[in-house]
Amino acid sequence: MPFKLNSASEYAIRLIVYLSELDVGTIISVKEIARIQNIPEKFLHTITTQLQKLDYINSFKGKGGGIQLARDAGDITMLEIVEALEGPISVNVCTVDNSACIFSDTCSVHCVWDDVHTSIKQILSTKTMASLAGENLLARNNRFPGSKVQSEVKSHGN
Repeated sequence: MPFKLNSASEYAIRLIVYLSELDVGTIISVKEIARIQNIPEKFLHTITTQLQKLDYINSFKGKGGGIQLARDAGDITMLEIVEALEGPISVNVCTVDNSACIFSDTCSVHCVWDDVHTSIKQILSTKTMASLAGENLLARNNRFPGSKVQSEVKSHGN
């Protein structure tokens, strides 16, 4: 099936990037994240359950409970999150299964799809949650100079 990012993956990436912006060890409620990131809270609960099962976040119940990043943000890529939630990326079925099309070996269009597929995977594999968090913080600092917005991602890697 051709690649189209679904809402759950988009929200999951936004969630993990946001958690990457926080100090290491910070626990924050799903309700608060839903408000800040403008994500439907019920849907976010579903996403956090998936991400906890995949060991991207830790969850804590009770008073003062919430979630936190379970891994170093510098070790988590966009490609990893997307493929964990959606399966392998494919812009066309022939890019992941040459036997799906009898013309794959001789089709000039297949070569284009293969280049697109390779480019998307390469770009997503170089974008870590830490680098995206850093870009968010920099953008906010540039938009609101002199504000108390953090100027770097603390202890979450590069």
